[in-house]
Amino acid sequence: MKKNIKHLASAGAFAFFLVIAMGSMDGKKEKSGNSDTSTATVSGEAKANYKKIGETLPTDYFDVTVNKISIENRVNTGNEFADLKPEAGIRYLIINTSFKNNSEESRMLIDGEVLVNYNGKDYTFDKSEPIMLEGWRLMLDQINPLTTKTTNLVYKIPAELKGKAYYKPGRSGSNDLIDLGTIE
Repeated sequence: MKKNIKHLASAGAFAFFLVIAMGSMDGKKEKSGNSDTSTATVSGEAKANYKKIGETLPTDYFDVTVNKISIENRVNTGNEFADLKPEAGIRYLIINTSFKNNSEESRMLIDGEVLVNYNGKDYTFDKSEPIMLEGWRLMLDQINPLTTKTTNLVYKIPAELKGKAYYKPGRSGSNDLIDLGTIE
């Protein structure tokens, strides 16, 4: 009897997470571009839809604006327990970004990735640092239609990295990029 209840509970939990995962998928088909970065490269500039810092990049669900960027040896959040301390050989790329939901329903925000051409090779930094403070992440955030969220996204990059950098917002077309300038 207890085994049946455990199996039933496990099946129920699995079904619950499956429904949540399916619910977060969109009912619309994406345009020809998808969120896959296999076609977006820093060196493939002719194909991309570029915007600059301060300009708004319209995507399927969000109007995305990179307000400013900075490269720091540490991240000072104003909360000593959430600060990122200096690490040997590491710098932090901080991207202050605004996302406006241009859809008719609430949508989940996803961080996106940074693309950098360094020594003739394209590198993708698709993991942002999980700073658990308001204004410092997009951890499964969802915003209602026509509302805006501004936050800081932090990417750990090698200190030696120099080159042309671009930000590709999550859930954007594969060629939708925001020019971050040159990392020195």
